[in-house]
This record gives sequence, C-alpha cells and structure tokens, in this order.
Amino acid sequence: MKSLIQLTDLGCLSVSGEDAATFLQGQTTCDVFELAENQSQTGAFCSPKGKVIAFFVMAKTAEGFLLILPKTMLQTIQELLERYKLRAKVTIAELENLPLQAFLKPTTLRTPWILPETSEQFIPQMLNLDETGAVSFKKGCYTGQEIVVRTHYLGDVKRTLNLGLCEPNVSVEPNCDIIDENNEKVGTVLLAQVRGIPQKAKSESGDETEPTTVNKMLVLCVVNTEATNEVLRLDNDLKDVLKIVGGNKS
Repeated sequence: MKSLIQLTDLGCLSVSGEDAATFLQGQTTCDVFELAENQSQTGAFCSPKGKVIAFFVMAKTAEGFLLILPKTMLQTIQELLERYKLRAKVTIAELENLPLQAFLKPTTLRTPWILPETSEQFIPQMLNLDETGAVSFKKGCYTGQEIVVRTHYLGDVKRTLNLGLCEPNVSVEPNCDIIDENNEKVGTVLLAQVRGIPQKAKSESGDETEPTTVNKMLVLCVVNTEATNEVLRLDNDLKDVLKIVGGNKS
C-alpha cells in the first residue's frame, strides 16, 4: 500500500438503497453519478464552511457504494450521514473483513487521509483534491460547495500539500506543528511513517555503486507556500529538521 497509513487502520462504510447515489451526490465533493460499477474514486465530506471532515475512497458495487476511510473516522461519518439522511431510502452500515486493498488503486504517498486530529482544518484545495479528481466543479450542490467553488475561481490558496523527509528519531504525530526559523507555525503534519528510501552512492573512484536503502520519516504535510523553501522544523521534543522534497503537484 502506497499511502502513509496502515491498511489495518482503514475501515469501510456501506451506503445502499434506491436513493444512495442521489444522497451521496449531495454530500460529497466528487461526482457520484460518474462512477461506474466496480470502479473507485476519491472524494471528501466537507463542513458547511468548506473544511474537509474526512477524505475517502469510494467504490461502486452492485449493492450500492463503499466508503473506505480511517477507522477512527467511521463513527463520525456514519453519524454525519445519518443526520442528513432524513427520509431518503438509504441504509448506512459498517462492513468488516473486506479486501480493501482491491479498492485502493487511486492512493499514493500524497493521499491526504484525514484523522480526527486534522479534521475540519483544510479546504480541499489545500489537500490538492481539486488536482486529483476528488472534486467536481460541474456537479450540483453539496455541503460546503460554496466555499470550495469560490476558492477555485479566486485561486487564493496560501497553504498546499507537500511531502517532506526527516530523521526517524521519534514518532511524528498527526497535527504536529511545523515551524520556521522564527518559531512561527507555517504548517501542519497530516501523516508520517518511516520508509526505506533508495539512496545512490559513489565509490572512492567516483563511480556510482548499487543504491542503498536508508530509513527516513516520510511526512505528508500542509505548508504555507511561501515557507516551503525555508529551513523548517517539526515542533516536537527534538525539533527535527523537515526537508520538503515534493510539492503539491509532484
């Protein structure tokens, strides 16, 4: 699995019933009507203020729709959907023991899974969702649409999704602040995980040797656009240096 979350940390909600598609169309950033059976796509649930409550992978099946998201967000989203369901003919239930890996093809290292610690902090554009097909600007109304569309046309996004590296000294928790040389907050950690990073080396003669693997902490974060080229640190006990290695479109 490519994204910076353990497969075992993901769960699934089933949304079925004759009104399932219409109901989800009014709650999600993606265009549910364009999703064909046995296909999957990404999307988000937003608050009325346009902030992302949760990111998900949606799959369409013969019975309805599957929403794959972190287990720690399942109850929040189930309660949200139940609250908006009203008289819609929809059944919402948690499913277990599904082969989730089969539905996660759209995910990458920059997949911005949202946890309770980072919920309702970012609009979709800060998470690059408008560039990855998770937001439709052609569909009808959905919760939070006004803010999302306004931001799209004004183009005023001052924080963007980035991938960074630091030493794997300690665990890096979601919602950890990222600070600049003046100790001012310029970003927020979404996810972090230790991964083996291939690293080229040269012999004494100058010839390239076989690549070695070095453990680094990969950090997916949202950072002020003006700060990505500065010396940044995590606001943790060790004040680890964070090197930005990939911007929102990398």
